[in-house]
This record gives sequence, C-alpha cells and structure tokens, in this order.
Amino acid sequence: MIRKATKKIKIPINIKIDELLAKYPYLGDILFYEYGLHCVNCIISGFDTLREGAMVHQIEGVEFKKMIAHLEETVNLTENKKK
Repeated sequence: MIRKATKKIKIPINIKIDELLAKYPYLGDILFYEYGLHCVNCIISGFDTLREGAMVHQIEGVEFKKMIAHLEETVNLTENKKK
C-alpha cells in the first residue's frame, strides 16, 4: 500500500486561542496543565492570540518556540492517526 505524504500542520502564532481550541480541543489540556495558560477557560481566549496569551504568562523566546513545536507535534500525531 502506498501512503500519501502527509502535509505538516503548522500552528499560526497569531491564531486566537478560542479558534485554536475549536479546531484542536485536545490542546486545551496541554496549554492549561503544561504551560499554565489558564486563559483557555476564560473569555479572554476569544480576544488573545496564542502569542499574546503566552506573553502574559512569561512564555517567550525559546520557551515559546518549544511550546509551539510541542503543540504542532501533538496536532500532527493526532491528526495523522485519524487518517
């Protein structure tokens, strides 16, 4: 069986948090428990982008890049399993 190459899903850093969670709800636990972004359960999630939410919680620079990489890895593993 020949498998199609799967396109890697990239998470835009300027996506609104609530949009991200609507698309990938399973990321909510990662953002909440592993990164302390309690805004996933807050009305602010409709206004703040992922980058802004991270900045409020002092996740910037290399740590922010690691968080994005972790989220993208999770999304790609999860979404590829569905195919």
